[in-house]
Amino acid sequence: MTPLPCPGTTALALRGLLLGMAWLNENLQHFAVRTVTSQRFDKHDVAQLKPLSELALTVWMLKRCGLGLPLLDATAGWIWQQCEHGRKLVALLLARHDFLPCCALYAPLRQLDFRNLALDRVLGLLSRADIAAALPLQPWSRLAMRYNLWQLGLTEWPSHEAGLYIAARPEPWVVSGEVAYAITHEVFYLTDFGARALEDARVTDYLRAWLPYWTRAFVDANDNDLAAELAMVAACLQASHDHASTQGLHSALASQREDGAVPGPDGAGSFLFAAGDTAARRDFLGCYHTTLVTLMAAAMTLRNAAI
Repeated sequence: MTPLPCPGTTALALRGLLLGMAWLNENLQHFAVRTVTSQRFDKHDVAQLKPLSELALTVWMLKRCGLGLPLLDATAGWIWQQCEHGRKLVALLLARHDFLPCCALYAPLRQLDFRNLALDRVLGLLSRADIAAALPLQPWSRLAMRYNLWQLGLTEWPSHEAGLYIAARPEPWVVSGEVAYAITHEVFYLTDFGARALEDARVTDYLRAWLPYWTRAFVDANDNDLAAELAMVAACLQASHDHASTQGLHSALASQREDGAVPGPDGAGSFLFAAGDTAARRDFLGCYHTTLVTLMAAAMTLRNAAI
């Protein structure tokens, strides 16, 4: 049995989940994607799918962790409508057939029982094409693509990917923000967000040893985005009973506003800014990712407590 987190963590996580879900409900329109009227998809059209993809992942994770809130089902249906029941993703793949990672949006939706057969066929063809192996992706991004294709039943379990940071077990005191993001995502995909154990026990020992150190460093840097992601890693490794490893979740929840949003670090979401954005829109872009990550970290911590 997984040791329980301290009662304070449980109460904070529950409160944070409820506040965060209220914020999502109030700001759902900001996750919407505009209708593309031309035959071309530009970089902005692709970039605006990122928040929606991360929202889909969050909804799936919260339901997977046992949250039975009707709001999650309603949100999942709204996301599918934003995808035009999959037709928008088919059009995107046909217009930009190099953009195979769009399956990151479809994979959690498939887990939530939304399906488009034409989209399945297009993704199946592209996953077997030579371009799939030639896409210029970082190792962790390629792992993400393979993980999502695995969820869609289009490839085998991604047990190995050349060049992963955690396989090299780099010196822990030189882990920058960029490296930390790679490490967290590698753990997410290689453990299926905590459903599987890492295959290499040495990597597990390395991560368990240094998670508290990294968490403290990013908490001190006021980077609750990475602090919350490291709390997700702790949950994936069944280490979320360790107070040192839950400091990231405590830090993010301590920063949660009364409206439920968790502010991101300086500059968060700025690459999504567009001309004409309102102050509310830019506030959303600066908060949405950290809020979603905090919700997942809280739900995964509570899931582990119930095992």
